[in-house]
Amino acid sequence: MIWSYAWKGFARRKTRAVLAVSGLAISIALLVAVATISRSVRGAVGASLEAAGADVVVQKVVKPCPWAQVKIARDLSAIDGTVVDAVRKVEGVDNTTGVLDLWAFSEDTETGAQHPTVVAGVDPRKKTIGPARIEKAEGEQAEEACCAITEGRYLLATDDFHAMITEDYARAKNLKLGDRFPLGPYSFEVVAFLDLKSGGHISGAEAFIPLTTAQRMYDGGEVVTTIFVSLKQGRALPKVQELATSLIGPEAKVTSEANIGEATAALAVVTQRTLFAISAIVLTLVLLLVVKTALASVAERVAEIGILKATGWRDGDVSRLLTAESLYAGIIGGIVGTVVGIGLAFLYGTVVQPALPRSLVSYPECSTTEAPAALPFQATPSVWVLVAAIAAALVIGSLSGWLASRRAARMLPAEALRQL
Repeated sequence: MIWSYAWKGFARRKTRAVLAVSGLAISIALLVAVATISRSVRGAVGASLEAAGADVVVQKVVKPCPWAQVKIARDLSAIDGTVVDAVRKVEGVDNTTGVLDLWAFSEDTETGAQHPTVVAGVDPRKKTIGPARIEKAEGEQAEEACCAITEGRYLLATDDFHAMITEDYARAKNLKLGDRFPLGPYSFEVVAFLDLKSGGHISGAEAFIPLTTAQRMYDGGEVVTTIFVSLKQGRALPKVQELATSLIGPEAKVTSEANIGEATAALAVVTQRTLFAISAIVLTLVLLLVVKTALASVAERVAEIGILKATGWRDGDVSRLLTAESLYAGIIGGIVGTVVGIGLAFLYGTVVQPALPRSLVSYPECSTTEAPAALPFQATPSVWVLVAAIAAALVIGSLSGWLASRRAARMLPAEALRQL
């Protein structure tokens, strides 16, 4: 009966009801949208690490080197191969592999211009970790389990001047399986086509060749530019970071899911914190607004409350009535705000396309094909975010109702009836 009376009282005062519900809906929508977008961005950038089968990426960043026919990509620098072995021995590390990111310049037969091809030297023995990894599979099905290969085979430990190339690069250069094409001063045979369009790929390249061959092309010894690390235990991350910094120096750049989002253009951490702070402020202001509305409602209903008490309603009954009315505002505002917040997050995903941080993309601006840097952004709200949003709305509603009921409880029936 009380819930029925409460709904009638709530619906009868349309202006106050709309004001309370609107305030709650706006604050909850903002909170849900920010939380959902932040979670989705973290999931998108984390997917790039998952695509490589790694939890941590270690690089050394320096100023770009002068032009050379074969040079290290972008602003990366050579890391001694012994660092890969040292990181592998850290307790809690599951697997590691080193990749050598290169730009190989070859003369265009039509224009005569020197055009770079993005090359990644990978270890064929480390097939389950790295920029073109295969899923863990056994026997003859292992090659078919590759998350990137669409035709051909994976590199073998016995390969030298063999390459897996992306489908886009093959189309741009009109290459087929078995064809040979130049990379710097050498000629390579195409053994596989890769599809890297599924999302951002750290150390993504147009051509993947054996690591030893890449090191021979660079002629700088047994070096790598990027170290992929998969962890058995997340607590091993600080040890990996400390070791990498001690062996590589202050130029060491350690990237993990915890900090990869800081460099994305989708939603900077500072912006996230600012929006969360604004959401908290708005939520507080809405709480004050709803409380003020509930107290004003009590002031307007002094006579009604007096009649209820005079007809046998106890203070607890009046308290439950006013609390129930406020809870209606909380429930409706929470549901509407949650739906609107999810809608805003989906709208954000259609307008903004997050991408890998520039430091993790090996492609130059003048590359033959487009860099596989786009991240698959999907606005996926967490169940806990939705529960927290509804709970926040209900807390605001119940708190305002409780404060209003305290004021109503102090009224004496005789004094209230004099206002009739």
